Amino acid sequence: MISKGFARQTDEGIVLADTVKPKRAKRQTQESQARPIRDDNTLTYEGNAVIEEGDTVIANVVVKAGDLTVVGTIVGDALVVGGDLYVEQGGHITGNAKVINGEVIKDEAGRIDGYIDKTSSTANSYRETEKKFTRSSTRLNANWVSETTNLDNFVFRYNRVEGLFLGVGSDKRYYWDGRKSYTTYGSFGYGLKSRGWRGNLGLSRQFAFDDGQLIEIGVEGHNLTDTKDNWIIGLSENTAAAILIHEDYRDYFRRTGVGFNVGYAIQQDYVTGQLRTEYLIDDYKSMENRTEWSIFGGNKRFRFNPPIDEGKMHSILASAGLSTVTKTLYGPEGWSIFGTAEFADRDFGGDFKFNQYVLDVRRYQPLGRYHNLNVRLRVGTTEGTVPAQKIFELGGLSTLNAFPFKSDVGNRMILANAEFIINGDFLGDLAFWPSWL
Repeated sequence: MISKGFARQTDEGIVLADTVKPKRAKRQTQESQARPIRDDNTLTYEGNAVIEEGDTVIANVVVKAGDLTVVGTIVGDALVVGGDLYVEQGGHITGNAKVINGEVIKDEAGRIDGYIDKTSSTANSYRETEKKFTRSSTRLNANWVSETTNLDNFVFRYNRVEGLFLGVGSDKRYYWDGRKSYTTYGSFGYGLKSRGWRGNLGLSRQFAFDDGQLIEIGVEGHNLTDTKDNWIIGLSENTAAAILIHEDYRDYFRRTGVGFNVGYAIQQDYVTGQLRTEYLIDDYKSMENRTEWSIFGGNKRFRFNPPIDEGKMHSILASAGLSTVTKTLYGPEGWSIFGTAEFADRDFGGDFKFNQYVLDVRRYQPLGRYHNLNVRLRVGTTEGTVPAQKIFELGGLSTLNAFPFKSDVGNRMILANAEFIINGDFLGDLAFWPSWL
């Protein structure tokens, strides 16, 4: 029986650590993985360490001045000093996980059975000068990625056309290291007031490169309660507004069909990018208000959900995005640029003919320990006969706050916004402010 050291599962049982040749994780540098120092029931690394898929360590693992990536199993505790702990899909730590001066980045399918302890050498009320960048191992970390689930693998939303919607789902995963060639994703749920099932199911074949890049070919079928207002307000925020203050800031329609896509994606330490082309075959239908329930709001009523131009739409949708936005100890920092071009034509077999172009540029800029300046420029234009579900609307929340909601409508738009954010932690610097606030 092996009580410590690296081991690999084989047809004949567990093989000793010396036979295992560890490989570096894609996110780490080109330097070779550090060799462990064995001490009774502990393995200690100076530098980066990787527990590969299929490997089992029956010992405590300590990593100093490097990152620990777990795709296999650690039967024991994990301690990382001066680095980050990555627990990827299939990774399992049976004991506790502690990180000093670093971050814990755990994939949804990763497991830590014990407690998670993350400490820093500086006070929590201050943000360190050194910036740390974290990215999930199997996600495309960009603000243009559509939301599928909002509570792990659970779908929870509330709006005026479905009422309470409950379901399950899984976001799309990107296997940058090539350990899987196929990925499936989707969601499935039921609207209690609309009395309808909604969902989607997608399959993607991915071809990964060695440096965080991949090409994919995929297909997706869907029957969705959809909206064009994702850029105005997020799903969770809109659900909270509908439940608490009787306000639903999205407009909805039903979209049923299938899509075929091919794309390229890259995700490295400081940059995320995507090129994608889709051929969409969709049937659009209007939806009506189904509920007026809300906790607060008095005699308020939800806005009327506007009708759309119903019919079949066959279109080609091309998109390109580039993001350098990273989560730092000063807040988000970087650029996000995303553009789409959609071409619908009756020659494709649908009922609509138009071309639409949209460009969204954002800059997130920390100005110091407590201050951030965020700027957005959004422009769009449409040619041809524009269906109602593709029209541009400005006014109110997240666009022009001093104007009525969606008061300006047209086939062209240009919008510039800037926001200055003050972090409430600055109160800790005020000598007269109570220390317990």
